[in-house]
Amino acid sequence: MRRYVGVVLVLLVVLLGSVVLAQESVVRGVVFEDANGNRALDPGEQGIPGVPVSNGLEVVVTDAAGRYELPVRENMIVFVTKPSGYTFPLSEYNTPLFFYLHRPSGSPEAIREYPGIAPTGSLPQEVNFPLYRVEESEDFSVVVLGDTQVTNHQEIQYLRDSIVADIAKRQSSARCAIVLGDNINDPLNLYPRYLQVMAGMGIPAWYVFGNHDMNFDAPDNATKHETFSRYLGPTYYSFNIGEVHFVVLDSVMWDGKEYHGEISEDELLWLEKDLALVPQDALIVFAMHIPLVSYIDRAAEKHQVKNREKLFALLEGRKAIFLAGHTHTIERFFPGDAFSDWSPNLPFPQIIAGAACGSWWSGPKDDLGIPLSYTRDGVPKGYFVFEFSGNTWKDTFYPFGISRQMNVSFFSPRKGLAGFPDGVFVREELGGIFVLANVFNADSRSKVLCAIDDLPPQPMEYRSLVDPFAARLHAGLPDWMQMKGSTHTYIAPLPENLERGLHRVTVIFEDAYGRVFEETRFFEVL
Repeated sequence: MRRYVGVVLVLLVVLLGSVVLAQESVVRGVVFEDANGNRALDPGEQGIPGVPVSNGLEVVVTDAAGRYELPVRENMIVFVTKPSGYTFPLSEYNTPLFFYLHRPSGSPEAIREYPGIAPTGSLPQEVNFPLYRVEESEDFSVVVLGDTQVTNHQEIQYLRDSIVADIAKRQSSARCAIVLGDNINDPLNLYPRYLQVMAGMGIPAWYVFGNHDMNFDAPDNATKHETFSRYLGPTYYSFNIGEVHFVVLDSVMWDGKEYHGEISEDELLWLEKDLALVPQDALIVFAMHIPLVSYIDRAAEKHQVKNREKLFALLEGRKAIFLAGHTHTIERFFPGDAFSDWSPNLPFPQIIAGAACGSWWSGPKDDLGIPLSYTRDGVPKGYFVFEFSGNTWKDTFYPFGISRQMNVSFFSPRKGLAGFPDGVFVREELGGIFVLANVFNADSRSKVLCAIDDLPPQPMEYRSLVDPFAARLHAGLPDWMQMKGSTHTYIAPLPENLERGLHRVTVIFEDAYGRVFEETRFFEVL
C-alpha cells in the first residue's frame, strides 16, 4: 500500500511540475496608463494598445486592452518600447523602469566577483508595465555622453563636480540623457554610487553597455552583463520620443577571454522585428559603445563592429544616425567621407561622441582640483546635446570648463610637433611655420578658415596631426594615452613676409548648421 501511495505522490509532483511549466511557457500582462501613480494596475485603469513588448527575441504589440503574451525564454528580460506621448516611472537613480528580470535561479555561480541578479523564482501571474501620459513635442533635446569611465570614488567625485554639475545647470530642459557605455572602468561595485551621482543631472538617463561594464569572470556572452542588468536591465532595447525612434545596441561581444565589436544574432533578429513597427520616414538614432568604424583605431578589428553590413541591410531606405563611444575621441563620419588614404565607407552618419572622462581622468588639474584630461585627439572632456525637430537633428559639443570650440597653436615640420607655446618667431625662420587648429566638432561639411591680421580669410587644409597644445598636457602619460592625430585638425602656413612686431591669427569655424565660432591668438615676430 505504501508503495502505491508513493507512486501517486510522485505522479502528483510530476503533474504539478507540468502545470507550473505550462503556466511558465508564456509571460503575459498589461501595459497600462497608471492614473494614480502607484505603479499597480487598478480597476478602471486603461490598457494602452499598440505598444511593443519583447522578451529579447520576439516582439509583440499590445491589443486593444493593452494586453500582451510572449514565449518564456531562459533567463530573459521582458521590456517595453516606450511610445511617444508617454513616460515610464523612474527608479531612485532616475532610470526608466521599463523591464522585468526573469532569472529563476539568479545569476550563475561563475559570476562571483560583483553582485549579479538575485533569484526571481517563478513568474508572477502577470507582468504589468505602468506608463504615464505626458505632453511630448516633436521638438526636443537629448544629452549624449561618451565614456564616463570611473575607476574609484575619487573619479566619481570628479564626474559629479564637472560633467554632472554642468548638465544639471545648463540642460534641465532636455528630455533625457543617453550614456554611451563604459560607465564604470571595471570595478562594478561602484554602480550604486555612480548611478546616484548621475541622477544629479536631473533628467532621466538611458545607459549603453560597454566593455568595461562587463563581468570579466563571465564564461560567455550570455552572462557578461549580469551586474549591469541588475541595475539597468537589458543591454539592447528601444524607445520613442516625438518622431524619433531610439535604439540602444549592445556592440560588445565576449567569448570568455577577449571582447570585440559585433552584434549578436539574437539582437539582430530582435532589431528586425523592432524596426518593422517603425514608420518608414522616422529618424532612427542608434546608440552603441564600440563604433561601427573608427579612424584612431582603424587598424584594430576588435574596436569596430565586424558584422556592420548586417545592420545596414536592415536599414535600407531608412534615415538613421549612429552614436558611439569607446575611442575617447570625437569622430564625425558622413557617407562619402575620406581622411587622407582612409575612408569609413559608411552609408549612414556616425558620430563618436568623445568622452566625459577625457583621457581617463588624467593629466594636470584645474582650479577645482579636477583633471583637465584632454582626449586622445586633443579635445577637452565634455558632452553633446542633440536637438531634434521632427525627423531632423543638429548637435552641439559642450566642452567642460572652457568656452572655445578649438585649440589654436603653431608648429613646424622641421621641429616636429612640439609646437611654439610662446608664440614667438624669428622673422628669418617664418618659412615652414604653420597655424594648427584643432576644431573639436568639425567634419567634412564644415568650413575652417584662417585670417592673419587684416588679410582676407583663407581655407585651412585638413591634416591628421597631433595637437601641440593638448599634447603638452599628456606629457608623462602612458603610451596608450598619447595622441595619434585626428579627423578635425587643420593647418595654414604663416606668411614669410610678415613684419617684425605683434600679429594676430583668427581661425573661423562654420559648422554644417551655419553657426560660426572664432578663436584668436596673438604671436610675435622678432
